[in-house]
Amino acid sequence: MNRVFLFLIFFFLLLNLNAQTCCSGGVPVSGNIGFQSSEAKILQLSVGGDFNFLNTLFSERTKSDDDLRKRRTQSLLIRSAYSFTKRFSVETLIPLVRQTRRITTNQGGEDVESSLGIGDPLILFNYDLLKKPFNLRVGVGPQIPLGAYNKKNDRGILLVEDLQPGSGAWDFIFFSSIEKRLKSRPTGLAYFNSIYSMNGVNDDSRGGNQTYKFGNDVQLILGYSDQMLLLSKIITPGLALRYRRANRDEIDGIVSSGTGGQWLFLKMTGGIKFLNENSFTLNVEVPLFTHVNDTQLSSDLIVNVSWSKRFDFSKKIKHKKNEKF
Repeated sequence: MNRVFLFLIFFFLLLNLNAQTCCSGGVPVSGNIGFQSSEAKILQLSVGGDFNFLNTLFSERTKSDDDLRKRRTQSLLIRSAYSFTKRFSVETLIPLVRQTRRITTNQGGEDVESSLGIGDPLILFNYDLLKKPFNLRVGVGPQIPLGAYNKKNDRGILLVEDLQPGSGAWDFIFFSSIEKRLKSRPTGLAYFNSIYSMNGVNDDSRGGNQTYKFGNDVQLILGYSDQMLLLSKIITPGLALRYRRANRDEIDGIVSSGTGGQWLFLKMTGGIKFLNENSFTLNVEVPLFTHVNDTQLSSDLIVNVSWSKRFDFSKKIKHKKNEKF
């Protein structure tokens, strides 16, 4: 647990640095869901930091030489999943997000705007339709509008919507996952996840002067992970492709310029397992393809580091039953 506290201290120190998301970036909730399937009475916990570096300006698919604008996101993601039965489980995600935009003028000055706050938490209800010959899971749940959407800058002006921690609207997430263990290598796992975000409308945007809707979002993730022994430790390498398509945002029902687009990322994963079901994981994503609508800053690098732990309550329940006899 000392490692966990050190990680949290390190993360909050990083929050003092500059961070932000792009217009089509959003708080990183839907892209970070999907624990692996488990048996009944299993609790999985995860605490992680997600860092999104957006330094490159694109006009559709063309890179620009403009390096005067920088955006980042830094997010603390607290995740959990509990399997009530072999098929039914509930997953939660609570984000704490720091977002910042930095613009450098030609005269050398800087304009910086940022926000820090709890984002909109997610509750996802999952059900495993199949266990064999492969695991097929579907899930649905709300993203609850608890995050602030009316934060102001140091001049008392409302921040733009994509700088706010919350959306101010009820969103719904639809999730599906296919997992298959390989016969030739039982430790290998091939998987395909699809995530669809159906975003609601904030009727109270800009103090009630307009409505705002973030564009619906779909993500498709195809990957492979494995386990192997290295110096008496179990390591878990993995590789995946993540495709994301975001529709344009809407203001008062009219599409907003400079929002939405398509991206393809290569995701590289490395993890290590410790005693007592503890593990640390590092994910690194780099863009292979970028096509934004109009002109936007886009991600150059996404880094995610997390600690996770698995608790098996089925053993405790069985032990208590045996004690009665």
